[in-house]
Amino acid sequence: MQCSIRNRKNKTKNSHNKMKFRNILLAIVAIAFAFTGCKSSNGDEPQTEAIKYVKVETVADGMVRNRMVFNGKIKEKSLTSLSFRVGGPLMKLRVETGDFVRAGQVIAQIDKRDYQLQVQQTKAQFTQTEAEYKRYKQLVEQDKIPANTFERVQSGYLMAKTAYENAQNQLKDTELKAPFSGYVFEKFVENHQTVGAGMPIVSVIDNSQLEAIVAVSESQVKRIRNDKESLLTVANAGVNSLPDKLLSVSEKTMQDGLYEVKFSFKNNKELNIAPGMTAEVTMYCDAQDNKITIPGSAVFHEKTSDYVWVYNPGTSKIEKREIKISAVVSGGKAAVTSGINNGEQVVTAGIHYLIDGQRVKPIEAPSVTNVGGLL
Repeated sequence: MQCSIRNRKNKTKNSHNKMKFRNILLAIVAIAFAFTGCKSSNGDEPQTEAIKYVKVETVADGMVRNRMVFNGKIKEKSLTSLSFRVGGPLMKLRVETGDFVRAGQVIAQIDKRDYQLQVQQTKAQFTQTEAEYKRYKQLVEQDKIPANTFERVQSGYLMAKTAYENAQNQLKDTELKAPFSGYVFEKFVENHQTVGAGMPIVSVIDNSQLEAIVAVSESQVKRIRNDKESLLTVANAGVNSLPDKLLSVSEKTMQDGLYEVKFSFKNNKELNIAPGMTAEVTMYCDAQDNKITIPGSAVFHEKTSDYVWVYNPGTSKIEKREIKISAVVSGGKAAVTSGINNGEQVVTAGIHYLIDGQRVKPIEAPSVTNVGGLL
């Protein structure tokens, strides 16, 4: 019985010793964690704090460029139907569809026979009246004939002269010449066919200058008139970002309620651009005032507001800042009206994995001369 009581006392004593040892151990661990999580005596941050690397970009103000893209068609500068000023049998049609003709080149010719005879006849009449006119002019200067007699002779002389000059012009008009350099688009007649004055013979395209025709809305017209730069892309011709020039904006809407806008550019064989091709015109126009712009990748949205992380080089920490955006402009930039100042730095990558007041370190941009990072 005494042994049993003695054993129970020993077990109770051992249990108390174990509990005391465990409490002491827990206290030591708690103190160790407390010292580990606190700042060191010299005021440095804890060594376990992770510093995140981020990309930053300095905010700059500048002229905001509005970017607009329009789809349209390529059109020739002019498509002109050519015709004779006189009529007659067509003797020589010297071109075929698709031929290139130079300015002044003879395209077609009608029979000259009747017009040559007309020149000879009017020349004879003119020669006779001219001699008579000169003789009567001397007489009237010598007061040997009345003035009204000379006036009748002078009138006949002028009529004969006009008839002769007109016959010469008609003879010249039996040749149809290209008014400009271009390509024959279509033929309307064939050789030996009798044609009349004003009857279309061929049509010629002037491809030295081409035009890109687009349609724009009423709200875009004013901005288009402030065109600073426009670039043409014709995918089927392999042409990208070719500079062109604003040529005209229609003063009245078309039937669809849109305004016709023409952009012109100089053509050459290397471009391989032909009328009728689909085109895309990218136009840039400046806004009326300077605004701060930031990369669109720096902006994140929470509830109903836009924010950026602003980096402070002095503390190496970031600050969450609300901003106001007025427009999204070219180059993936956002125009900011408030919330950030010129010269401040914003984080542009990894913005969704940061917290306010976090310590970060900007990633240094690699040197263009340090190829492979070997220097």
